[in-house]
Amino acid sequence: MNRYIKAFIRLIKAEDQIGNAIAFFTGYIYASGLNIHEDLLPAFTATCLGLMAANALNQCTDADTDAINKPDRPIPSGMISLREGYAIVAMLYAATLVLGALVSIEFFTLIGVAVFLGVAYSIRPFRFKDRFIVSNLSIAIGYGAVNFMLGWNVTMSLDATPLHILLFLTAFDFFANISKDYRDIEGDRVYGARTMPIVLGRSRSIMIQFSALYITFAMPVLFILLSCVNTTFMLVSAIGMLLVMQAHRDLLSNRDVVCYKKMMLLYIAVRLMIIVSVFLYW
Repeated sequence: MNRYIKAFIRLIKAEDQIGNAIAFFTGYIYASGLNIHEDLLPAFTATCLGLMAANALNQCTDADTDAINKPDRPIPSGMISLREGYAIVAMLYAATLVLGALVSIEFFTLIGVAVFLGVAYSIRPFRFKDRFIVSNLSIAIGYGAVNFMLGWNVTMSLDATPLHILLFLTAFDFFANISKDYRDIEGDRVYGARTMPIVLGRSRSIMIQFSALYITFAMPVLFILLSCVNTTFMLVSAIGMLLVMQAHRDLLSNRDVVCYKKMMLLYIAVRLMIIVSVFLYW
């Protein structure tokens, strides 16, 4: 039993729930502050279960590739079987949709979009993961826009969603998640994945990725000029720029894993800074 518990935790990538929770509550707090709504628990639980299912499904469909890139993962290491992995995925997605339906029709529709993105990312004929640009875009929409909207939609209509925040988060996540592809080049090339580092080459990908990230973190200045956000939102720009510069240096020094970890830290930091900017303005 202990082996199955450990396998489950690693299959769903429990550490991802930290960023997932922060992304959800960024939208929730941006919409309603610290007020506790009656639908908060089922909405948040559905959001978490959806990401768990997507992570588990990705490991199921990538079992062969992971045997090269990440042989210590639960399925290639033999901790659980592929059939057991798929059974976990099915149960998690079923629970996600049931809980989503308890919140509202609008929330259920949105969580359905999240489920579709998670499935389409890994399953053929969609298999977004192997498609050039589409892979990064699907992650950016799922993690950047949809998670924010799920938190927002607990108390607010989707019609009132702040589009400038969605644009910023999606742009950041699109270019930031390219960092995960550098360390997987060997296995991805064997199985025909068309990631940016494989299609454009490492050097060109780094140049495009970080040029775009610097531009993205200049967006808050434009938002302030257009009166979309308050001046405290400059925290996002200033701290983001510093962390991007550090990650850029790591990647140029072939410290791919360190760069990826800093991007994950930046993913969390961006959301926390957005929340802080809201409270400073109040």
